[in-house]
Amino acid sequence: MMEPGNFLIPYFSRSTLYFMDDHIFAQMTTGQEAQFKIDYTLTLDTNMVTYVDALIQGRSLEKVPEAEHLLTSILYDNLNFDSVFYMVENLKTVRKRLSMNPSSAIQFWKSLNRDFRKNMVSFQLFRSIDCAAFKATGVIKSMMSYCEAVHTAVQYSYDFYARELGSNLIQSWELRQKVLLLHLIAILRIQIASAKSPKNKMKEYFKFVHEVTGAYADREAIIAHKFFCDRKSISMLEQIKKGTKKTGLLRKLDNIAWDMSAPRFLEKIILSGGDGRYIIPMFLTLDANLRQMLKAYPVKGVLFNRKTGAFVPLPEIRTEEYFEKHGCAADLEHLYSEPMRSERLSRKSLDLPEVFTLIKSELKKLQTYMA
Repeated sequence: MMEPGNFLIPYFSRSTLYFMDDHIFAQMTTGQEAQFKIDYTLTLDTNMVTYVDALIQGRSLEKVPEAEHLLTSILYDNLNFDSVFYMVENLKTVRKRLSMNPSSAIQFWKSLNRDFRKNMVSFQLFRSIDCAAFKATGVIKSMMSYCEAVHTAVQYSYDFYARELGSNLIQSWELRQKVLLLHLIAILRIQIASAKSPKNKMKEYFKFVHEVTGAYADREAIIAHKFFCDRKSISMLEQIKKGTKKTGLLRKLDNIAWDMSAPRFLEKIILSGGDGRYIIPMFLTLDANLRQMLKAYPVKGVLFNRKTGAFVPLPEIRTEEYFEKHGCAADLEHLYSEPMRSERLSRKSLDLPEVFTLIKSELKKLQTYMA
């Protein structure tokens, strides 16, 4: 039996969460009951957004019955959901249009991909469906006209991509995703290049982190080690192997990097606060490989500061103990030793053009081992 929960990946690995901030603490110390709103929001991946379009347009979803069941469940339970990950992931197709400096929202809209525009209009219609009426009758009826949906989609897309605030956030996110792509290519290159032990492959990966990007990420380091130990443990990466065609390789790797960025995206949502004081984000996807990857680094809690943007995940896996168990602790300690750390901090952060150059270089190395 298909259960919606099988396709729903919460950011947090535990069903019980505790919340604490200065305001709650002040209420507790004065004997007051701490009350606050929590926003549960479902983030739909790109495929789910395309299924929304099919549902709204009345096209058959019989080949993906799970999608229809999940979408109607969202309506039946009147759940919060968003298309922001879809918007961010489609930056790769929108970026060229942004370079044209559109003078108006409608000019920008007309320059966008036809399928993207269809999906965005359908998503606005889906958001305005009368959930109470659907629950009572089973009939999908939007409370927004098609023209209203188009107008909303046009303005939302323009604000999201082209306005100064949205544009700055998008540029920051693109840089983060491309750095992740660079790490991904290095992980695959190290895996394919030799039959070294996972311990020695991690030594090489830590060297790459220090010399090339200067940015260590705990989540990606754990995922890399699990992949080095067992390729099948991260099926999303396992599909790239010796003999994989070079044609379209970068596009495929870029798509994987976008999927790998999903947890980081959910962290940004937590920082935003949503409609309540706290937000508990969940990712909705039919992609089994993506679900496996999201579960590879379970998080039990977070520490964050909305004012500064500081965010620290608290994983179920204790990094020091994990790498100690697998014989990699000394290499991680070396990476964080004072001479090494100071050297990384002395270098300026990579900008997007520099990252693109490094991606080309690392991709060329990977391709030499894939023949």
